[in-house]
Amino acid sequence: MRNFLLMLFSLLAFTACHEGEDPDYYKKKNKEQIDRTVLVYISGENNLHEFISEELSQLRKGSIGIGSNALVVYVDNANAQQPPYIVRYKEGEAVDYTAMEKDTLSSSPDVLSDVLNYTSEHYTAKEYGLVLWGHASGWLLEDSVSAADSRRAYGVDNGHNTLSSTGKWLNIHSLSKTLGKWQHLKFIFADCCQFQCIESAYELRNNADYIIASPSEIPGVGAPYSTLTKGLFDSSDSFYRSIVDAYFSQVISVNYQSFAMMSYQARTPFSVIKTSELDKLAAATNTVLHSFLPLGDAPWPDLQNEKLIYYYGNISKVKENLMYDMNDVILNYAPTEAYEQWKEAFDKAIIYKVNAKEGWMTNKQILPYVFGRDDAGGIISPILTDERFGGVSMFVPQDRPDSHYLPFVKNNVKHNGYNADIKQTAWYYGARLFELGW
Repeated sequence: MRNFLLMLFSLLAFTACHEGEDPDYYKKKNKEQIDRTVLVYISGENNLHEFISEELSQLRKGSIGIGSNALVVYVDNANAQQPPYIVRYKEGEAVDYTAMEKDTLSSSPDVLSDVLNYTSEHYTAKEYGLVLWGHASGWLLEDSVSAADSRRAYGVDNGHNTLSSTGKWLNIHSLSKTLGKWQHLKFIFADCCQFQCIESAYELRNNADYIIASPSEIPGVGAPYSTLTKGLFDSSDSFYRSIVDAYFSQVISVNYQSFAMMSYQARTPFSVIKTSELDKLAAATNTVLHSFLPLGDAPWPDLQNEKLIYYYGNISKVKENLMYDMNDVILNYAPTEAYEQWKEAFDKAIIYKVNAKEGWMTNKQILPYVFGRDDAGGIISPILTDERFGGVSMFVPQDRPDSHYLPFVKNNVKHNGYNADIKQTAWYYGARLFELGW
């Protein structure tokens, strides 16, 4: 691992020495009063590289008219001739450009920490927001920086400046620990796939007031920052609505070819979690699960044939449904009175959501019936009803032979399986899932 800390601060030390070795030089130099600094952390040393240029162009446009705020962008792309850099966009211009001397591994907690510290030192503000741009795979956990072919969390970096998305990742627990050493955040906005799961949100509950993310796959092009950026600096109590609404307004035409050809106008489902309500939701979830479990001999419902709406993972071309809509699970199984009591806690935690009923962009992880189509492309009863849609996913253990729920070996590496991995999350203990035999 490259020592990015020493490398970055050697740049700062050179300037500070030039200015008389005053440790408060930057704070004194920066007389600008900044209300909110937002860091956009672009982890693009992977196959998302091709989208970065357009995203930066949109961020520049979005920086026009944001007032006494600072839009700071960290960029790590797949260009071997351009090391990672930090830049501020202000009134449509790139200012305060700082390039790193060498390439860095953006999935390293140390690198993230250094970028965070640089941002707050140079753009000290009353409050902070963080945008995570890149790949993600929900709550799935490994070591913080692990060997290739691990699927988890956020920000894969291949380390070779290629378009490969096989590389090293940053898991949510490591992300939370790193953020815990920095500023408390007004929000985390995740511009990446499948981030809005209850397990990740609960892990990050002490790091930010709000988690703004999608439980589903998102388009490779990412957010429409030319219109969305102003929402990142909205000072109103419902600022998150402008962020979500701007993303949801983006429509992309999709041709889906899993069975029959079907075309639709894709939007992206999103939700907003108020983290101060998550402990109450954890307690309510424990209570409502006790209201219907166990079912028969199993300590969990058998969800293999349920028409639930978020998916992740392919095992021998059989879908392993790791990310079920949380509201849909409880609605399907809990007694009415128990569900209604739980839903009160859920609605206080999930304070805003938008439902992409006609479908979102997907790499064939969602089958057509979820979008209200049969295998021939015909119209059938919709699955993505507002009643079922909660906008947040939840993992439910399963007992299926030859699956990744149970211990398995892949590429000669032994894995504990998802049923064991869930026990490493804070949500497992916060919701006391062990009481259910999970």
